[in-house]
Amino acid sequence: MSVMNRRVLLVRTAMAAGGLIGATWLLEACSAAPSASPGSATSAAAPTSAPAAASTTAPPPTTAAATTAPAATQAAPAAAAATAAPRQGGSLVWAMTSDPVTLAPFGVTNTSAYEPGNLAYESLVRWDQNLNVLPALAESWETPDNMTYIFHLRQGVQFHSGKELDSQDVVYSLNSQKSPPPPGNVTTFYPKIASTEALDKYTVKLNMSQPDGTVLGYLAWNIYSHIVPDGLYDRTDPRNTEDGSGPYKITEFVPNDHVTLARHANYWRTGFPYLDGITFKVMTDQQARVAALRSGAVDGTTISSDIIPTLSNDPNLKVLKTVTAAFRELQMTIKGQGKPWEDVRVRQAINAAIDRQAIIDNVYAGDAVFSSKIPASYGDWPIQDAELRSTFEKYDLDAAKKLMNDAGVSGFDVTLQAIANPNDYVQIAEIVKSQLSKININVTVQPLEIGTFGQNNSTGAFEWASTGRGMRGDPSGYMADFDPTGSTYKAWFQGGWTNDEMTQLLNAALGNPDQAARHAQYRRMQEIALTDWPTIPTVDPTIYQVVRSRVQNMYVSIDGTEKGLQETWVTS
Repeated sequence: MSVMNRRVLLVRTAMAAGGLIGATWLLEACSAAPSASPGSATSAAAPTSAPAAASTTAPPPTTAAATTAPAATQAAPAAAAATAAPRQGGSLVWAMTSDPVTLAPFGVTNTSAYEPGNLAYESLVRWDQNLNVLPALAESWETPDNMTYIFHLRQGVQFHSGKELDSQDVVYSLNSQKSPPPPGNVTTFYPKIASTEALDKYTVKLNMSQPDGTVLGYLAWNIYSHIVPDGLYDRTDPRNTEDGSGPYKITEFVPNDHVTLARHANYWRTGFPYLDGITFKVMTDQQARVAALRSGAVDGTTISSDIIPTLSNDPNLKVLKTVTAAFRELQMTIKGQGKPWEDVRVRQAINAAIDRQAIIDNVYAGDAVFSSKIPASYGDWPIQDAELRSTFEKYDLDAAKKLMNDAGVSGFDVTLQAIANPNDYVQIAEIVKSQLSKININVTVQPLEIGTFGQNNSTGAFEWASTGRGMRGDPSGYMADFDPTGSTYKAWFQGGWTNDEMTQLLNAALGNPDQAARHAQYRRMQEIALTDWPTIPTVDPTIYQVVRSRVQNMYVSIDGTEKGLQETWVTS
């Protein structure tokens, strides 16, 4: 076999191993709200769209090295970035919309913790901006059978403390991810790893309890899969723990104010990072962020779509956007406590009474789409916008009233907790409150800061919640809420909602190497979720980030974090 043919084989087989399933879920433009691929930069005057990525599938895994997703498309970067060589040095300030709450590396609920965290921590593999799986702390890997993964670590990698990475660090980290020490508590997405072995100083073996195609996707996602030095939690306060191998090291964390990062001088990727430092400034008020952006006090931030037109004529700003994987959702606990919504007809009535187009128009200035339990941006896995509008999520107030009457429920009171910042979660909650009043459901909206909301959400200490579902490494991650063995299911549904067909499909699809069959299985799981409505997806918005013109090579990550800052540079 020629070197080229062998490399192609490695690439193709590795794609399926990653749980990414080739490019089948890469930023596919959707229905009424097309948007640019991640990394697309437009002039501030006119955000534009990139073509949709083609969908492909890959064969089951046998052996793997560096992996790519060949069907990804990428809009050209801004002209200045395309013609100028990256500049070393300088720093920038990024305005965060929420406080990180904690720097603990394992099992933390709130995405805001991973905004600085994704620059400080790394995993065995990584995604680039097109969501191709590339080597990271592991320079290669193989799957000799469907119950085994073997990773060969990159030698000479240094943590921020100066310790060299070895296989014991990986064993410690993977075991900690499986059972996160406090304050971490999320285990829902952990792959079916039965045990982890250090074969030698630079070789790690994962023994699976069952076939599981999500492993590389879980690792590349790098939210719950950070690698840290062996015994880190024994030496430091886990709430403020940081010793990663990423391009930047955290030098200061002042809760509710800022996180300071400095360049990791011994970073293993030659030439990176470009910046000397980054400061994440917590600024929960959007108008304050806009004012700071205009004045140059901050270099970039996330901005809601309704504000974008007011920034469109500023020559000092660039608008970046993509459809996010973090669709919005109305969650509810169903624990057999006799709540009215434990009747499926009441949940169906709630769904029918929600006018999602009103949410799109009033919260996202028209730049969002309907969402299934797998978001619209996730390639060809989700049920698409047009079918959701016409069938599963059709607004029908008369049908909603009839369902309530059939259930014998004249109305009820409920408290709807909502993330206070970003404020779209509260805005959605207020619209849902108004809409559900038409079927005599009296909703009290309770805005909560992200730390309290996350704690309540992960422990099931809520009735209803207005939130979003973040990025997942594999379509199974979006359905993991319904896995009876998972922490989310136990917190939200144990003792109440269950569906045997869903459980059977979850188990069957997880390690299925037949991608066509797997698509059919996840289609059916979505149909069950959009009929039983244990949770109620609403819309999938476009996420906007605006940067000063001095900021180059930034892109909007589909996961809603600032991963683009890993390779960003500034002109002055």
